[in-house]
Amino acid sequence: MKRFLPALLLPLILLTAGCDRSSPITPSGKVVKIGFIGPHHGSDQDQGQNTLKGVRAGQTIIPLLKNGDRIEVIAEDSGNDPAATRRAMQKLVQDEGVSALLLGLNSQSLLQVMQFAESLQTPIIALTATHPDIVSGSTFINQLCFNDDTQGAVAALFVRDELLIKRAAVIVDPGDPHSKQLQTAFEKKFTATSGILTGSHPVTEMDKELLLHLQAQETELLYLPISAQSLLQEQSTLEEMNWSPKIMAVDGLLASVLGQFPEQAGNIDGIYATDVFSDSGDFVRHKRLGRAVEASFDGLFEGEKNTFTGLGVEGYAIVLYAMNQCLPAPDRQCINTAIRSTRNFEGTMSKISIDSSGRASRPVYVNTVENGLLDSVVKVY
Repeated sequence: MKRFLPALLLPLILLTAGCDRSSPITPSGKVVKIGFIGPHHGSDQDQGQNTLKGVRAGQTIIPLLKNGDRIEVIAEDSGNDPAATRRAMQKLVQDEGVSALLLGLNSQSLLQVMQFAESLQTPIIALTATHPDIVSGSTFINQLCFNDDTQGAVAALFVRDELLIKRAAVIVDPGDPHSKQLQTAFEKKFTATSGILTGSHPVTEMDKELLLHLQAQETELLYLPISAQSLLQEQSTLEEMNWSPKIMAVDGLLASVLGQFPEQAGNIDGIYATDVFSDSGDFVRHKRLGRAVEASFDGLFEGEKNTFTGLGVEGYAIVLYAMNQCLPAPDRQCINTAIRSTRNFEGTMSKISIDSSGRASRPVYVNTVENGLLDSVVKVY
């Protein structure tokens, strides 16, 4: 099975460029700059590197605005450090004069630099950060993903309505605001629908004894809004216990496992996970056009396409779409307004809207992980 990105890229490109294949764009000789910031090393390097690959793929296939201006993407390393992230932002905005910023940062990293980012008065698309506070009261920060409140509530409703599970426990990373927000959203919706919470524990305290306690409480499912590394550790302990509760994980799980622990990808087969994409989603409508670009995209980079690369392509495409609304001389304020006026934009797998507060609206896929792919179970609008 081909992964989702190449099969659906061409229609996205054509729509973004606002042109058709019979009307090539003549280069103007001018350059417009876009900045990218994400971790190039450390525990989140797979997220930063893969979102940048998606951005570069979009740049390669859509290099020009409608007026012929060439797009230049300048990438900087956030280093998983707030001070380094602020320096990178300042360099790109003030020294390089970028028209917009694409951020491959997680929620915790972006929340730490929000105020500084806002002070730069430059349109920002948060490619992967899902915490709702990222756009709370913000003027220039925009989300590309659904937020954690939506994702957590969808997971809880799926567990209750589709899996018919009544008893569940949550394992959370208390130091990660993304994890904590998902915990709150899941528990609120799960208990509101008559679900019974058999436990809510920090991942730092999880051991075999505590899991045995949850098993004794007749726990049917574990909700794990935790890192890929922590989830794999919990899964290993469960196998030692010969206990097989259902597991619900969160966005980016498969992409993170494939990026950080590819040799353990088979260990998460059968796990449910919410995500912005699926490998078995709605291909039919785009299939004819998708084949035309598949070979060229596959030649750009080594490795599999995944959630992070898909978000990189979409973020780049939406920025170009906004810029094309602001020609002949797109300024930052116009671009930001255009981003926040995005309605029913054809993303790689579903339509995306971004409202005046910078909050994105898009479907949530509930998938099962099977053989290194995200197999769609349900798509929630």
